[in-house]
Amino acid sequence: MRHEAPPTVLTNTQFERHTRCTLSSSTVKSREVVYRRAEELFKAASGGWTLHQLRHSAITHLAEDNVALPMLMAKSRHTSLRSLQKYARPGADAVAPLTAAHDPERRRR
Repeated sequence: MRHEAPPTVLTNTQFERHTRCTLSSSTVKSREVVYRRAEELFKAASGGWTLHQLRHSAITHLAEDNVALPMLMAKSRHTSLRSLQKYARPGADAVAPLTAAHDPERRRR
């Protein structure tokens, strides 16, 4: 019987369903411990940043690089644009070229 690997990021419901079927409670706890330790190490090495902030910045940089929304949703595993909005927040430097390119004054020249 072929075992299908779970997605990289699971929603709470998917995680609970998957863990009930395939993981013992000790395995779940050890994954939590590994994540917490990774969080500690990353925080110490980065000057206080968290893994969640790293996720936010990665999605933001992709959005600033004009990656299409469907690709951002697939990459971040979001299922709604509303939840993606929290992550994809391009800064003024990323928006400026778009504004300049669509400036009516520029088009009249």
